Amino acid sequence: MLERNAAHTNPDQTEIVPVNVFIATVAALIIGVMPSWAGPLHDAAKDGDIARVTQLLSQSSDLSEPDEAGEPALIIASLAGRADVVALLLDRGADIEVRNKGGLTALHAAAYGGNLEVVKLLVAEGADVNDRKNFYQMSPLHGAAEEGRTEIVAFLLTNNADVEATERNGYTPLTQAGWRAHWDTAKLLMEAGAVCQKAELVGEPLYKECTKRQ
Repeated sequence: MLERNAAHTNPDQTEIVPVNVFIATVAALIIGVMPSWAGPLHDAAKDGDIARVTQLLSQSSDLSEPDEAGEPALIIASLAGRADVVALLLDRGADIEVRNKGGLTALHAAAYGGNLEVVKLLVAEGADVNDRKNFYQMSPLHGAAEEGRTEIVAFLLTNNADVEATERNGYTPLTQAGWRAHWDTAKLLMEAGAVCQKAELVGEPLYKECTKRQ
């Protein structure tokens, strides 16, 4: 679900620059199509079927067990914005730091998916807003900035999110927002102290546009 292996072309260079973009399974979950390999708990979590989730938990479903794509139920519910399911899973002992096979957490999923209620719930329950212990070395702020989730970016910033954190390719949340032309989001990041990255890293067009707005 939260696998990120797409690419973005730097218009000022010939090579392909990797960018933090989630691939096909994310889209499947967002539009409401659950792949055939999803288990009952994962399916119910995605659908927000609280009664079914409760029933399955009473039958000793393993909270940490991933589906065949490597996604635990807590991450699926967080991406889908099912705050009541997220709260129930946490109440029943789900690990708030459970990770998918790429090392991403429920907070990464909620931030990327634009689910502010879930983001607030997870942070209140102790989720690390600066978690970068994943293959991509991305923080939840990277995911929110990339998708232009302005309200979530603002919330994370008020909860001490590191505005200059870099993911594995060296890009900050501001660069992620800029590449996707989410300038309202970029403005928030700049107001919080984010600085435009150098042209040799991000390309001359983005650098010029960013510094013009700085």
